[in-house]
Amino acid sequence: MERPKTESVHATGTSMRILSAVANRGEGVSIAELVDELGLAKSTVYKHLITLEEHGLVVKHEDGYRLGLRCLEFGGIARQYDGVYDVAKPEVRRLAEETGELANLLFEERGLGIYVYTARGEQAVDFDVHLGRRVYLHTTALGKALLASLADERVDEILDRHGLPAQTDETITSRDELFEEIGRIREEGFAYNEEERLGGLGCVGTPLETGKRRNAAISIMTPISRLKSDDRRREYTESLNQTANVIEVNLAHGRP
Repeated sequence: MERPKTESVHATGTSMRILSAVANRGEGVSIAELVDELGLAKSTVYKHLITLEEHGLVVKHEDGYRLGLRCLEFGGIARQYDGVYDVAKPEVRRLAEETGELANLLFEERGLGIYVYTARGEQAVDFDVHLGRRVYLHTTALGKALLASLADERVDEILDRHGLPAQTDETITSRDELFEEIGRIREEGFAYNEEERLGGLGCVGTPLETGKRRNAAISIMTPISRLKSDDRRREYTESLNQTANVIEVNLAHGRP
């Protein structure tokens, strides 16, 4: 349940807006650029940047402000706290090696998907899925697989909060169509993404049974031309099934 907005701290929210703007730029950003983008006073932006810099969350370079590596420290801790990442990582890496493709591990948080690990095989698509990237669940095979593992009530909550924005012409934007897709995924155990988030790219994913840990899924990303082959689809789903089974067994008999 969301906290009432009256309980939030305005100054902290401003810091987060600035931090997000720095992150989204991907390169150095000046105070003037942040002022224009966020509509804040120059003095406000400056004071927040100084505070963020003191805590290592941003650093000042010749070309402007960038994220500090302290952010990586926090993210590294966050993805490891319940053991799913540590157990899944070597198996996802093995999945990439065996298929030659790009293999991914995604966690759900606050109704969005967060990429927490990727591994590249020899023929992996040249696409940068940077760690920590957030995506709408309905736009990816990983996300749709994860939605299929949730109760309908939780899916409705997520859709009420984030909607069904289109990323490409192929993105599902109808709630009825999405639930129909979720029903198929629950029967087959696998979700597909055919250019629904990015043109030219396809993906097949499956959810992980993690017990009472966080919601997670794994996938294989590939050029859409490969995914159209029935033999490739069979190969990918078999590899995903085997990988998921190993992860789930290790989680069930590993650390709590």
